Formats: sequence, structure tokens, C-alpha cells
Amino acid sequence: MNLHKYKILQSSPIFTTRDYAIQTGISNSAAARLLMHITPEKEVIRVTRGLWVYAKENEVHPFSLTPYLLGNEHGYISLLTALHIHGIISQIPTRTQVVTTAHSRVVKTKLSVFEFFQMKPEMMLDGVVWSDTKLPFRMATPEKALLDVFYLSTRKGKRFSSLPELDLKESGFKKKVFLRLLKNQNFPIPIHQAIMKRFEKIYE
Repeated sequence: MNLHKYKILQSSPIFTTRDYAIQTGISNSAAARLLMHITPEKEVIRVTRGLWVYAKENEVHPFSLTPYLLGNEHGYISLLTALHIHGIISQIPTRTQVVTTAHSRVVKTKLSVFEFFQMKPEMMLDGVVWSDTKLPFRMATPEKALLDVFYLSTRKGKRFSSLPELDLKESGFKKKVFLRLLKNQNFPIPIHQAIMKRFEKIYE
């Protein structure tokens, strides 16, 4: 069995059960059964419920799954994952960290474990860019990723209270951009001061 209809109609190797059902003119349940039948033949990888990767295409990087996992949520790759992408930390995070407007959660897939952190919608507007990749995804700039880390460290639970060694100056990190992003957020004074205190400790 093969996915000849899929190969003709689908432009991306990442697709949902609903995508495949619509493009092949069958029901969602029939599409799911067909895809599960093909999976053992290694033509298709079931990434997580309702999300698939056409395995015979180019390898799909886990980061490119982010828009599909977010669905209708606003979000982007950030925090330690983005800091690693930008060369600020050398340590590879064990999870792909994503900021989202929806609830915090962990999603385990065949390609990576994704950790979602909830933030306010107004924090999604500035300091976020599209990746320059074949299958693009949204991610934080170096300055925004660090700001997100520091912001979450002020919240309940105090995540990211300790960090790996940071290489800000060699990575092209821009202090002025960080300070502008911080100012534009209009955080309450205690949060603003806490973030500045941590920033001043590492940017000497």
C-alpha cells in the first residue's frame, strides 16, 4: 500500500488525520485506520494522536512540529531551547520548550518531548521571528528567549532559578534590544526589578 494520493496533494511531510481525510475524500475515522495500517510499513510515522509525518520525505526536525502541536494557540519556541539554537548555551535541552497562550503541559511525541509554558498573549507580540528552514517555525530572538526565562523565574515555582553557563557576548546578543523588550512589557515594578537584577549579574 502507498500514499499516492497523499504524495500528489500534500505539500508538507507533516500532516493531520483531518488533512489526509479531506484531501483523499474519506472520513476521519477511515483516514486514521488507513494511516495506522501504513505505519508498520514505515511510510508514515505517527508522531502523536492525529499528527503524522510522511517518512519517505526529508527528515523532519522536531522543531517543525511546533505549529501543528500549537493548533489554534499562539506560541513559539523559546526559553532554553531557543537559547541553545542561538548559541547562548551549549547544553542541549532534553525537552523542546515552547511558550503558549494556552495551558502549560507536556506533550510526548515520537520525535521529541515538548514542554509548553503558559504566558500572557501580550508577551507574544515582540521579539519573535520565523525560522529560516524548509519547514518554518516561530521562535524567540536571543533577547526574547532570555527575557522569557527570567520572567518565568519570577513566577510561582521559580523555574529557571539556575541556568547553564551563558555566552551572551559571543552569540551576538544585544543588550539594548533586551532592555527595550523588557521596558515594553510594562511588568509590575517588583517583576521588572527582579529581571534586571538577574540580567545585571550575568551581563557584566
